[in-house]
Amino acid sequence: MQSVIKKRHYLMSLIAGACMVLSFAPLSFFPIAFISPAILFYLMLQTTQRRQLVGLGWAFGIGLFGVGASWVFQSMHSFAQAPVILAGGLTFLFVLVLALLVALFGFIVSFFTKSLLIVRLLFVFPAAWVFVEWCRAWVLTGFPWLYAGHSQIDTWLSQYAPVGGVLLVSWVVVLISGGIVLLLAGPNAERVYNSGIPGAHFMRVEEPFSNYCRVIGFTVIAALVAGGWGLNQFSWVKDTGDTLRASLIQANITQDQKWLPEQRVPSVERYMSMTRANWESDIIVWPETAVPGILAQYTDLVITPMHSEAVANNTRIVLGGFYQTDDGQVQNSAMVVGEPNNMADIYSKRHLVPLGEYIPLLKYLQWLSRWMNIPFDNVSVGGSDGLLSVGQYQAQLSICYEDAFGEEIIADLPEADFLINITNDGWFSGSFQPFQHMQIARFRALETGRYLLRATNTGVSGIVDHKGKITETIPEYTQGVVSGEVKIMSGSTPYVKYGNYLTVLSTSLLLLLGFFLRRRDFR
Repeated sequence: MQSVIKKRHYLMSLIAGACMVLSFAPLSFFPIAFISPAILFYLMLQTTQRRQLVGLGWAFGIGLFGVGASWVFQSMHSFAQAPVILAGGLTFLFVLVLALLVALFGFIVSFFTKSLLIVRLLFVFPAAWVFVEWCRAWVLTGFPWLYAGHSQIDTWLSQYAPVGGVLLVSWVVVLISGGIVLLLAGPNAERVYNSGIPGAHFMRVEEPFSNYCRVIGFTVIAALVAGGWGLNQFSWVKDTGDTLRASLIQANITQDQKWLPEQRVPSVERYMSMTRANWESDIIVWPETAVPGILAQYTDLVITPMHSEAVANNTRIVLGGFYQTDDGQVQNSAMVVGEPNNMADIYSKRHLVPLGEYIPLLKYLQWLSRWMNIPFDNVSVGGSDGLLSVGQYQAQLSICYEDAFGEEIIADLPEADFLINITNDGWFSGSFQPFQHMQIARFRALETGRYLLRATNTGVSGIVDHKGKITETIPEYTQGVVSGEVKIMSGSTPYVKYGNYLTVLSTSLLLLLGFFLRRRDFR
């Protein structure tokens, strides 16, 4: 086939990827999540060359992550104090590597260029897209950010999440994208596809076939939207009738002040003061590393008095800091104080942030410290599960971006009565990241059918119900307390039982089916 792909098509793919960021928080213009992949699909229908399909996918990925994950630059430049050139270069490299996984999408679909139009748009493209998103959850320890499904948290389509997780929502989104191409451009795409084949019989797309494409496209879109509406009327879990009063402390201590030696005592005193004003709560949650140092060093100043006062008021406090093990390892941890018969339960983070909490080959990179802040040593991985006792209940606890990994959260379900996430998104203040992170966290509540308490240093803090809706919050970058009621839910969603297995297995089988349904010629 003679190529019809020009430089402008790669630019269009790049722009489509960049525009998809508009569908995510904080802008949340969710229809873009259907349109951007549809543009990519249409462009990919115009070539059979593997190199060009991979290039279109890579361009889309560069646009998506170049805009949507640009906050990595701010973290390195503003807080790691890397020069603009170094921070920009490392961010660009980060984006290029992530975009390679979108290029993998183009590589996969290149094996199906002889398949029927409907097979490609409704079987191959959506299945390959979901497979690539699943790969992003574990390749290089995982970066499950900017999934297509995340854009739908406030639509009916989000209700597919309790069945198959956010990956199933992504599948529904890109199925609708395929349906849009069939509905609006299917016959034209088929003409383009066949017009450049030397010596081949040009396939005439008659009006009945045009109508057939449109009917199929419309039916798929309508069925998926109706399915989301139907699932929204159904609840997989039950309200036990028990409730908790929760308060989340958002102290709004800026990242450039938080770790200054002279600010550490004033910081923890602010948290203690805000806590003492909320003893009527059953649980009070401080954010990640609210205690700015090794927890043991704050025993007399913070932990002992907070424990005694919490016991006296029948309240539990979850606070974040660094825990030092007996062998000297330092872990990013959370501690529960206020249990009458137990001074403190500790959970240490299991899924560390690469290039943040640990740096591969760190000892060989210390020379970079002359240009940016490089840690002396890596944070160590915690070994326990995320279940912690909070009074008579069990809480599933995650720290920072652990809440982006749905299958890790459900490992502690259905035993957990509610979820807690403590985070410090102050590293990315002023960017899209805090809003994107809250959007992702809301899916964990929806997938598990549990309330989520999410405490952050600078925002976005909030209480999220079992349907993924924010019930209480305060504005970001303000000092305050989020207080509200938490309902204790029981039961398991299908996602808690089966995780991503159903979605990944189904998409893999569809790709296999699409492979066997390939056409052997174009006539």
